[in-house]
Amino acid sequence: MGSALIGTARRAMASALLLTACGGGGGRVSTAATPVSGAAAPALPAAVPAPLRVALPARLVSTTWRVQSSARVTGTGDGGEQRIDSDAVVSWSAERQPHGALRASGQVDSFTVRTELDSRRPATAPAPVLPGLILLDATLDSGAVRVSTRPPLANECDRPEASAAAVARDLLVRVPNGVALGDRWRDSVVTLTCRSGVPIVVHTTVLSQLEELTDEVLVVRRDLAARYQGKGGTAFRTLELTGTGVGAQRARVHALRGTLERLEGTMTLTLQATERLPGSAPRSQQIVQRTEFSAVRAR
Repeated sequence: MGSALIGTARRAMASALLLTACGGGGGRVSTAATPVSGAAAPALPAAVPAPLRVALPARLVSTTWRVQSSARVTGTGDGGEQRIDSDAVVSWSAERQPHGALRASGQVDSFTVRTELDSRRPATAPAPVLPGLILLDATLDSGAVRVSTRPPLANECDRPEASAAAVARDLLVRVPNGVALGDRWRDSVVTLTCRSGVPIVVHTTVLSQLEELTDEVLVVRRDLAARYQGKGGTAFRTLELTGTGVGAQRARVHALRGTLERLEGTMTLTLQATERLPGSAPRSQQIVQRTEFSAVRAR
């Protein structure tokens, strides 16, 4: 009889547990946790705000900058240093395409170059005279940047107009629409320059990062890496130039107008020049150029 009572009790307990789990007997089971007496209910997590993103205008009004650069050039074996200072006034207006590409037109109102050598070497000839006004067209996207004079130059090598166009090209800073604080993007550009009559192909990679973003301003850091390779001369003398360049820039852009307010940077270029003459051993020289660059919006 005792065993029967124990079995009956066990069956009653099992039935009670089953009714509780299944909601039997018309009862309701709440899945909410019962708050502890005297303790506040946990607060819901706050909504995370969407990140602020760049939204530049499609049209960039005509803007003028004063551009200054100062370069120091040294070479092995000559014992001297050359200083090259330039000053230019440049204007651009542009239409912005998707992903930050630009179609621009502009002009160089003035461009002066001053060259000085240290006292151990004779002074060089004065720089060539630059025309009073240079008109420019430009295209810019992630894979190409091209600035050409209007009308185009028949020969760009060692022409002062080409040097002025190169200065103006530095002001075309690409910022893709939609980037947020901390985002990075990469541009790869191939350009042509000249040194001592030798055409040089320059492969440049620019890695940019948005470092600061507010309703009024955005700041972009740009790290530059370049490779130089060129060859020229005659049947009696050839000159080969190879080298690398590294630099850094900081660009400040007005977020509402989309205009570049200020650009500052440095660049170090190391070139190896090899001269070859028939019947003679090659002669090599290393050339190092360190340049400081700044552009400030004038109007």
